[in-house]
Amino acid sequence: MMAAPTGFDFCVARNAFNKVIHQVVDENSLEPYKKFIDSFPASEGEKRVTIDQSFRDVLRDLTSSNNGCEVYRKFICLTIDAVTADLCTPTIPFMCITDVFDVIPIDQCEDMFGLVEDKVKVWKSQIFYDTGKNFLLRMCNDLLRRLSKSQNTVFCGRIQLFLSRLFPLAEKSALNLMSQFNLENVTLYNQAKPEQTVDKDGEKKEAETMETEDEEHKTETPIDYSLYRKFWALQDFFRKPSQCYEKKLWSTFLTNSDSVFEAFASSKLDDMKSSKKKVDQRRNLEPDAFFAKYLTSEKLLNLQLNDSNFRRYVLVQFLIIFQYLSAPVKFKGQAHTLSDEQCNWIKSSSERIYQLIKETPPDGEQFAKTVEHILEREEHWNRWKNDGCPDFEKKLTDDAKKQQRRAKRRRIGDDLQASGGKVIKMGHPELTRLWNLNPNNMNACKSDDRVFLPTLEDFFQEAIEQNDPEAQVEEEYKLTNDQTFQWKALRLLARRSPQFFTNSATPAQDLKSYLNGMLSKIAKQLPNQQSEEMKTDVEDEEGIKESQDDEDMKSTEQVKEEMESKEIVLNKHIIRCVAEKVGKDWKKVAVELGFPEDDIAFFESEDLTDADTGAKILTIWMEEDPDKHSAAALRVALTEVGLQDVANSLTGPS
Repeated sequence: MMAAPTGFDFCVARNAFNKVIHQVVDENSLEPYKKFIDSFPASEGEKRVTIDQSFRDVLRDLTSSNNGCEVYRKFICLTIDAVTADLCTPTIPFMCITDVFDVIPIDQCEDMFGLVEDKVKVWKSQIFYDTGKNFLLRMCNDLLRRLSKSQNTVFCGRIQLFLSRLFPLAEKSALNLMSQFNLENVTLYNQAKPEQTVDKDGEKKEAETMETEDEEHKTETPIDYSLYRKFWALQDFFRKPSQCYEKKLWSTFLTNSDSVFEAFASSKLDDMKSSKKKVDQRRNLEPDAFFAKYLTSEKLLNLQLNDSNFRRYVLVQFLIIFQYLSAPVKFKGQAHTLSDEQCNWIKSSSERIYQLIKETPPDGEQFAKTVEHILEREEHWNRWKNDGCPDFEKKLTDDAKKQQRRAKRRRIGDDLQASGGKVIKMGHPELTRLWNLNPNNMNACKSDDRVFLPTLEDFFQEAIEQNDPEAQVEEEYKLTNDQTFQWKALRLLARRSPQFFTNSATPAQDLKSYLNGMLSKIAKQLPNQQSEEMKTDVEDEEGIKESQDDEDMKSTEQVKEEMESKEIVLNKHIIRCVAEKVGKDWKKVAVELGFPEDDIAFFESEDLTDADTGAKILTIWMEEDPDKHSAAALRVALTEVGLQDVANSLTGPS
């Protein structure tokens, strides 16, 4: 081979690359290969061509050594990694897979095909799909030609499922848009009439081609050559249904079909007749036999007509051809139409066939419903093809297309960067103004301008005036009767009035009376209004209540004086404060309070803080005996362990 203009020797580079690829396969790593390629003196194009050929050379060496599928899988994965690393062209993995399938036997092909199925996501990626879909389709078709539909049924199904996963739903390469038939599917049978033979005594007898000597297979309709020929002649119409549109061939089809229907109807099957001996229960667990092609021997016809599966195959074929003949197909010619008489015969024959299917055991009713459902789905499929196979994905409307053409919305960060951090454009003048009122959002939320609560004087002014007897407002028209006003008043009092959360021994009273009392107190606090002006006609009734409220609103100093003479009652809040002050000394306190060592070890094993553990111990101690375990007892325990400051905090306020 001539050297490249740059002095590149293809043969030398190819041999060098082959050695490195063998090393890569052994080590299952591309790192040494990357380093070697980077250091090799050649252009990128020369390297790529050499690498592609080197991969195929190494694969040839591997296949000649009769390596197992595991080695081939490892090699294919390395080629995928090489494509991802941009070391070779994307077609190399597909060419290597095709080479492997061409040289290995069918049993290894089935094992190797698992790699192709597992990598379906890789094949559908942007790097591989456009260049590899035709390779994969050609490879799958070559495999299907090698396989037997009767012996490799599962493998054929796996290939079909892989193709359905590989290609999108809108792919039209396998739709048979022109409605063409497989004319190569020819059913061969004996079309020569059997001759009569003469025996030694001079008596004539017919050749034993139609009947068997076993009486259990005899039917009411004789199985002669005429029925045999009519039966198998129908397969040519099933292969090419367009023949039925010719008048002469239609009459033949009509005659043959009626004869077959009559034979099926006259020889009905049941579970005992299809097999005279009872079938063993173990045989029911075996899968039904599948025959890809019919056996057309004259001696088998009597047995076939007594086989329920065989009957179903033939009857379903009739339903399929009837649906094609009567359905509107886009690619049918003008001459491919049926007359009214033909349509009526197809309709009556279809009803007759469904009845025969229902009478065919086992589960004839269920099988007939299943066939009817499948043919109904086929009508939808045919209608979709007649409409030109529109895409299943919804197309964008004109409005949606216009929205897509619009410029992409700029982010706030882009506007902020463009404006230098001073003004953020929100896309609308009013939004921009509102957003830029304050550069700090938290300070803006705390601003006085955002305080929307009214004052007590402003909100209750009208209600206070209505409670004045001089206003002469009837009771039913006062604001205190309005539920909305009551709800707003309580909300406002909770936020603004210090008198709302006060302890009171007064029993619960209705909401209207409570608001009237609060209005009287608020009116006394108004700066421009004297308390003498608030003389209501309910003053006598509320006198006792007001005196009780006045007692509840004692000064803070009086409350403190009363608390000095009272003992503190332990609660969760006090216990929490004590536990936080005790801190790491909670073990000493626990021992002093009488907790056993096992409990202390358990508390110590828990993943809690010292404050949480102390609070838990003190709570358990308090709840054991609330009468004895009081604040005084806790003060004594704290004093004993040397926590005098904590004990002093449990005394009453000084």
